[in-house]
Amino acid sequence: MPACGAILASFCIVKDDHSFKANQLKHCEIEKMVDMNDFDVSIMILGLRNLLSPGLLPVKKAFISMNAKSLVSPKQGINVSNIKTEPKKPGPNPTLNTTLSFNVPLPTEKLYCPRLACQVFDTIFAGFSQPIIGNFVVPIGDILHEIIKERYEETKAIHNVIKQIQLITKD
Repeated sequence: MPACGAILASFCIVKDDHSFKANQLKHCEIEKMVDMNDFDVSIMILGLRNLLSPGLLPVKKAFISMNAKSLVSPKQGINVSNIKTEPKKPGPNPTLNTTLSFNVPLPTEKLYCPRLACQVFDTIFAGFSQPIIGNFVVPIGDILHEIIKERYEETKAIHNVIKQIQLITKD
C-alpha cells in the first residue's frame, strides 16, 4: 500500500513520569522548545481550474477558505481566523486574482514548519449552501526554507562578485 500520510509527534520523558507525579503538560510545551520568527506571508491566487461539482448542479461561484489556524499552535490559534477569497466569476475555471497577506510566527527549523490547509467551496442558492469541492495544502514551511536557501546562495554569489571586483581594481 502506498504512503497516505505522515505524522509529526512530540514525546516527553520526565522524572516520575511512570507514577504520574510530574505535570507532563508543563514539560511538553513545544512553543518553548522550538525557535520561532514572525514572517509576512503573501499569497497571490490567480484562479482555480477544472473544478468538478460534488452534486448535480454545475459549479457556480467557487472560493477558497484557508485555515490559518493550521499554521500556529492551538494556544495561538484562539486569536487567528480563517482567510477567504471572494467568489467572483462563475464556472469551473474561475479567475480570482486575489492577494492574501498575513503575518504568522513560524518555526525556524524545517522539521517543525506547518502546511496551510485549504478548502475550496462553491456558492450555490445565493450562498445558503456552500458544499466543499476539494481540499489542498500549501507547504508554507517548505517554500519558506527554499526561499531562505535561494537568498543565501544569491548573497554568497554577490559577495563573490564583489571580491572579484575588488581584486581587479587593486591590480
